[in-house]
Amino acid sequence: MEKLTCYLVDDEISAVENLQAMLASHWPSAEVLGYSHTVEKAISFLSAHKPDVLFLDIRMQNETGFDLMRQLPDFEGSLIFVTAYDEYGLQAIKFSATDYLLKPINTHELVAALQKVSKKKKASQTHEQINMLLQSFENQKRSQQKKIALPDADEIRYVNIADIVCCRSNNSYTTFYINGSVKATVSKPISEYEELLQSYDFIRVHQSWLVNKNKIRSYRKEDGGSLYMEDGTIIPVSRQRKHLLREW
Repeated sequence: MEKLTCYLVDDEISAVENLQAMLASHWPSAEVLGYSHTVEKAISFLSAHKPDVLFLDIRMQNETGFDLMRQLPDFEGSLIFVTAYDEYGLQAIKFSATDYLLKPINTHELVAALQKVSKKKKASQTHEQINMLLQSFENQKRSQQKKIALPDADEIRYVNIADIVCCRSNNSYTTFYINGSVKATVSKPISEYEELLQSYDFIRVHQSWLVNKNKIRSYRKEDGGSLYMEDGTIIPVSRQRKHLLREW
């Protein structure tokens, strides 16, 4: 296990102690440089130190983890949110492809997150991703999200939601068909993107397909029913989901 320096920000003492214990037990080469329970103290520390990993809670009394990131736009380490469910915060995290762990923390998910950090240690959190995260947090309150981050093995691609024609499921992977015959494959299930994009005119018409309703060119009833998309993709409509098209 690669050595990783960590800093913890959470207003719950028990949460900090629990995470410290989990790191000591499951990633013994991790060095916890310190922790804080407020944004002010965290900024003071992070202005002078550069940990590899910042574990950050979303909700901290009258503050949020996003308040901290607004004051640290040049943070270069890896950011992992540790949080209970938070409607807008968690949606923003998913849209920006930022790593997160839900409380109570699952051991396997913690190790997986740190393994990911270890692999991308030298080119981890980008300024663009932090900006995307902050913009997404504000946009979620108004359902005005414009872009979504699509991470693959080599890079994070920022795509206009309106340019996505459809998404295709392949087990735990999702392939995005984007204007201009561009494709991007992400190692996340299509169900996660169905949840994220349902407020942006996307509809699940088949177990394997999620489509942008604004990109549908025509619907043909033969052979059980198929959608013809603007880019030429032909998508089957499952019998169980035809009612969704009729409702639309």
